[in-house]
Amino acid sequence: MSGFYASHLTLIQQTAVVAVLAMSFQVVLRSGVFSFASAGFYVVGAYALANMSKAGWPLLPALIVIVIIGAAGGYLLSIPFVRLRGLYLAMVTFAWAEILVVVADNGGSLTGGPVGMFGVTLGVSTPELFVIVAVAALLISQVERRGLGRALRVISIDEQLARTMGIEINRQRAFIFALSSALGALAGALNTVRTSSVAPTGFGYGLIVLGLTMAVFGGVGSWTGAIIGAVVVTWFPEVFGFVGNYRSVVYGILLILVVVFEPSGVLGLIGKLTALIRQVRAAT
Repeated sequence: MSGFYASHLTLIQQTAVVAVLAMSFQVVLRSGVFSFASAGFYVVGAYALANMSKAGWPLLPALIVIVIIGAAGGYLLSIPFVRLRGLYLAMVTFAWAEILVVVADNGGSLTGGPVGMFGVTLGVSTPELFVIVAVAALLISQVERRGLGRALRVISIDEQLARTMGIEINRQRAFIFALSSALGALAGALNTVRTSSVAPTGFGYGLIVLGLTMAVFGGVGSWTGAIIGAVVVTWFPEVFGFVGNYRSVVYGILLILVVVFEPSGVLGLIGKLTALIRQVRAAT
């Protein structure tokens, strides 16, 4: 086990980081909000951590401040965007994420320009990474289990029904914007700590596709699905390395099959299999 751990340490740490990113997408999709804003705050968190490291900040205070910045920024962003729906919201938040990539690419000494910033001195151990992921997952699980989570679920199904029940739709959407943005900023900061560097090439469209794929593949119905999606997407190249250059083909086919035949993702498939096993046991 120790040999496996040492040889796969990078993948293990990467899984922890992208799990936070996946949860930032999952919380908005579960609430019926088609937003990519967290990908933009991923950029903010990544560069903020690099600059705070240069300024001599300790890791924990830096992460706390970055989460607060992400939450506040997400809330402010929700003010002009909260009334948008569907494709329109997706378009403006996609533009927001792309704008930040351009800013990072031309940010001078603040971002390092196209080259980026290297030699980030702050570090984090693998157990510490997973503690942070566990805290984030615990927070989201409590949101899902309590009245707020149920209200957001009603909003995602039928906004008119939510209004008749007295749910303040814009207020709840603003909260979910803030939560998703805080998680996105945290994921960006953790990735900078993990790699000790940050560059604009790792952001934008590719990051959005990664976050969406993990959330949808795992299942947007629960934070558990985001974790499952992060594990599957991160470890797929390692597990299916034997197919060589056909890995992308196999990956694409699996993704299509899951989306077409089980829209609830791997989490939904696990739920159906569990129910089937229980029925078989009850029948016998």
